Amino acid sequence: MGLREEKKAEQRRAILDTAAALFRKRGYEETRVRDIVERLRISEVTFFNYFPTKDALIMTFAVEMLEVSIASVKCELERHDRSVPDRIRSLMRQWATSWDADPEFHVLVATQSRMMTDVTGLLRERSLQLYEQYERLFAEGQKRGEIRADRKALDLAEMMEGIFILIAGNWASGWWGKRTQPLEERFMNAMDVFLEGCGRSKLNAPPAVLARKRAARQGRQGRQ
Repeated sequence: MGLREEKKAEQRRAILDTAAALFRKRGYEETRVRDIVERLRISEVTFFNYFPTKDALIMTFAVEMLEVSIASVKCELERHDRSVPDRIRSLMRQWATSWDADPEFHVLVATQSRMMTDVTGLLRERSLQLYEQYERLFAEGQKRGEIRADRKALDLAEMMEGIFILIAGNWASGWWGKRTQPLEERFMNAMDVFLEGCGRSKLNAPPAVLARKRAARQGRQGRQ
């Protein structure tokens, strides 16, 4: 990266950091583009060279959150010394800790970007990449005999993400009112139940075994 690109990256980061600080202090609706540029001592023209709208800031924060999640899953994919269920639990703890450390900002980004309900563009692209990483993790667990093999890895990934979205959404919206159970505890309770259901049992066999059983069954039906 050349000097010009470095300066542009620094300016972009400064806009994002200043916007985040103002959003935390004043809220999204009460923060204007003018407030951001005045704090940075730049012109609105400069701001709009980097971000077309104030909403674009929120979308950038949402994309960055997903990119952090993608990087976390990639790291867990390299940790072959641990079981896949343990790695999934580790991911849940990381996300819960992150949200608990800055709850108002995470709620703001999640609600304003609709990252849990209606993703489009780059946000959708990153969401699909995250699903692909989850799928790889569950597929590894199936190969190792740690995760049931009678369901597609992607289906299991979708179920897990659904649990995350529902619990995080309820927590963010205050759905349960005065319920004070920490987010991490909610996540881990749900993951324990989910992973117990994902565990391989005598009724679950590796894909190759299931394929042979299907072929044998089809053969018998063909002879009838």
